[in-house]
Amino acid sequence: MLVQADIYKMLVNGDAWGEWSGYQLPVSDQYVTIWAPRGTKRHWKPHKWKPDFFFSEKHSLSYFWPGAWYTIHIGYFEDGSFSDGYCDIILPTPDYSGTSRELVYTDLYIDAVIREDGSVYTKDQAVFDRAALRFPIVEESRQKAFEALEWVEEHARHWSGPFAIIPRHLPRTDWEKLSPEKIRAEMRAAVAGNQEAR
Repeated sequence: MLVQADIYKMLVNGDAWGEWSGYQLPVSDQYVTIWAPRGTKRHWKPHKWKPDFFFSEKHSLSYFWPGAWYTIHIGYFEDGSFSDGYCDIILPTPDYSGTSRELVYTDLYIDAVIREDGSVYTKDQAVFDRAALRFPIVEESRQKAFEALEWVEEHARHWSGPFAIIPRHLPRTDWEKLSPEKIRAEMRAAVAGNQEAR
């Protein structure tokens, strides 16, 4: 049985920006992989997006590395093909593990986005600058945050670095029926097929 985890995307002022639940895939002890199936209910900060929640039309995998300045979210269409990617630049994460029931991260506003065609762009630099005027932690994080943004953007373009462990095609969506050994084997095979999916 897969461990369910709640994910909370926080703003530096302590407000929750978004939250959803997913299932930990026992893939590695080096990072945490969260699978959120199509139809997952996602909540967003009221009055920022309409409606305040929605049911995801895509499957997704989210990746968290201990101490990293980024987290990566990859969306997949119903047939498992790549839809899009979103890389949040964040304050370094705590040491999550395969038994963590709650993953909380603080967003630093800037992001790298991967389109369906594989092209990549960054956004929200002006939002970061405005936040830096109000919150000292944002200004103090500027150098590391922009270094992380540039690094993630470059690796996203080539599906290298942290992306090398992420399947470009989701091989299946019935993970809860599989043993940990089978999940690891399926994910390894999917990652090995990344070159074919490009």
